[in-house]
Amino acid sequence: MTESVEHITSEVRRFVESSFSYEIYDVTFKQINRNMVLEVTIDSPDGVTVQDCEKVSRGLSDFLDETDLIHRAFTLEVSSPGVERVFKRLVDYERHIGKLVKWTLMDEEKGQKEVFRARLTEFSPEKIVVRSEKGLREFALKQVKEARAVFEFPAKSQRN
Repeated sequence: MTESVEHITSEVRRFVESSFSYEIYDVTFKQINRNMVLEVTIDSPDGVTVQDCEKVSRGLSDFLDETDLIHRAFTLEVSSPGVERVFKRLVDYERHIGKLVKWTLMDEEKGQKEVFRARLTEFSPEKIVVRSEKGLREFALKQVKEARAVFEFPAKSQRN
């Protein structure tokens, strides 16, 4: 069997999504310093715990041992995308409606980049609507160079 990065990441994605109730956020197989690292990032609408990562890591490790998919020494890392994740999938946008997002937009005509924070109020692949301190703003998904969730501390309750 030929060991290609595309084949490895595809098989890992297929195994995890068919064996567990988690979504794949990202899979990479790359060299870091002199070591090969298989990074698997899982997600779920309910979030991901350390125990979830351990469960997927054990199951995936057994699968990789059984199938001999990777023919060299490597390190397996399973994690969540974190609170301040970069949006890679449409579902990332959908799950952050009503939340604060750091937007990086690219104006291709002017060749200019704009970075700002605004609350995502509406999302579709054709139209994104956000609310900033300057009011409502609308732009297309194709203008988004990067969108990243912004962690907001919960409001403190008032004591009487």
